[in-house]
Amino acid sequence: MEIRRGRWARRLDRPIALKSGAKLATLMDARALILSLPEASQQALYWQYALALLMEVAQDGERELDEVRSQLSRALRAEGLL
Repeated sequence: MEIRRGRWARRLDRPIALKSGAKLATLMDARALILSLPEASQQALYWQYALALLMEVAQDGERELDEVRSQLSRALRAEGLL
């Protein structure tokens, strides 16, 4: 997948603070976190949907950022990261 840094640098409407103290502030931050998860975790439907939303926003901006943030929050809670 080709990454256009400009679009992936798009900021979330509000950063997401993780239990670890790290923050997800951009689409690239969220993508990097998802890709750093073990393969089994990445295959969970909540992560698959979060990644699909991220890609839609990064590619054409059709999705709203709050929708992406909401799905990321759901997935992070499910993984115990939030």
